[in-house]
Amino acid sequence: MGKGYKVVICGMASVGKTAILEQLLYGKHTVGLEEGATVEDVYLASVETDRGVKEQLRLYDTTGLQEGVEFPKHYFSVADGFVLVYAVNSLESFQRAEVIKKEIDTVRDKKEVKA
Repeated sequence: MGKGYKVVICGMASVGKTAILEQLLYGKHTVGLEEGATVEDVYLASVETDRGVKEQLRLYDTTGLQEGVEFPKHYFSVADGFVLVYAVNSLESFQRAEVIKKEIDTVRDKKEVKA
């Protein structure tokens, strides 16, 4: 087994972060179901690469961000990758994902690429 990777799933509250994870990992279709707010859950998954190496993923399902609440900074130092989730019917959630992306780039010292 290869090295484990930590992936943080982030976005505003009620954009579908948990639904995406449960669909991906368990095939559960939870869209439209009322569930309680996620505080933080960690999912473990084993995936096989195209080279046949099994890798372990630790997927952090984070608390949905509310207006005026910053994304917790400790995730920036522990994560190997991020998945930014937004609702297609919410411009605010998309704009918040853009802000999180810029924060990640700043902390990780990434330069923004202009198309």
